Amino acid sequence: MNKQTIITALLALIAMAGHGQIHYRLEGTIGDSTITGKAVVQDMYVHSGEIIDTVNIIKGIIEPVEGELSDTTICALIIGDMPEGKVIYLDRYLYPVFLGGGTTVFDGRTMRHPFLKGTTICEDYTLFHKTESEALNKWMMERIRKANGGPMQITTADMGREQTEQIEKTAIDIISRHTSDILGIYLLREGAINYLSPSTWLELFSKVEPWLMTKPTVYNMSSFKSMMEKTVKTSEGTMFVDMESEVDGHNCRLSDYVGKGRYVLADFWQSTCAPCLTQIPMMKSIYQRYNERGLTVLGIAVSEDAEKSRRAIKKHGITYPQLLNTQDQSSDAYGIQAIPYSILFAPDGTILARGLRGEEIEKKLEEIFNNK
Repeated sequence: MNKQTIITALLALIAMAGHGQIHYRLEGTIGDSTITGKAVVQDMYVHSGEIIDTVNIIKGIIEPVEGELSDTTICALIIGDMPEGKVIYLDRYLYPVFLGGGTTVFDGRTMRHPFLKGTTICEDYTLFHKTESEALNKWMMERIRKANGGPMQITTADMGREQTEQIEKTAIDIISRHTSDILGIYLLREGAINYLSPSTWLELFSKVEPWLMTKPTVYNMSSFKSMMEKTVKTSEGTMFVDMESEVDGHNCRLSDYVGKGRYVLADFWQSTCAPCLTQIPMMKSIYQRYNERGLTVLGIAVSEDAEKSRRAIKKHGITYPQLLNTQDQSSDAYGIQAIPYSILFAPDGTILARGLRGEEIEKKLEEIFNNK
């Protein structure tokens, strides 16, 4: 190889190394004028844990910083020395800061709902976040109105289609426009997953650029895909998938109850899950009203040992039957990712409905038993 060839090769490598570098700039306010000091900008996604930059904060105002990145990423602003620093906002599950491709303006003047402005990714993430916040606030106000001064449990577990439809519509629009950058994969993984049907999620996921899957902290998206596929395979109209557990030397199966000529409402729960415990009084009431009419309410305790479940059963006075010690079978069989979760089985074992929440459960049962 001659000298000219070597020089040409080196120039090509330099050009490749520089290709794909994108400019970033961060500015704005964290919303707390009492804070003055230094903060670090820590990568939480593409290069997990890497310190990208250091910024000065003066009376809550972020002095602008800028530099180069290999890819747009999600960061955390941390005040103080690592690792004892105080995380101000950059909890990637709540208030991610998308950095790269232009100027990111962080607006934290509203402590509960900080917003991002500047780049298209920032603007679209803020659009999703605002849509979600407005829908949740509207739902909560409706709950307060219906309570009319009485006791009320605030949980999003019983949000229905009316409340989530606009969030879903917005999420689909945004993800469809961001299948080649980190916002699309972020919303599929963390932001919008609770508002998308499994079939819609799979359709959107199929459009994501493959290179995004190579990022070390995009988590294991293949496992999410597997979960969604299992959910689709056990959708309404399909036959139930059996589950089996062993308690005190005895084998217990879902098929001991499902497919035996009675409707079965399965409630997937756990003793340390607050929303699950909130739902128990409703399940007890349903059991009392419909047991003699042909409905079996079946508790299915997940991801905990039988003794913990038994203590909760005794404490809350639960008398309907239980499958204990099922561990992770609910996710393996039905793709269930979060609890509480309910599935209604027909007398022949087919799935009538799944993912029912709060008032939706009551309405479905009234529809069935008032027409019998």
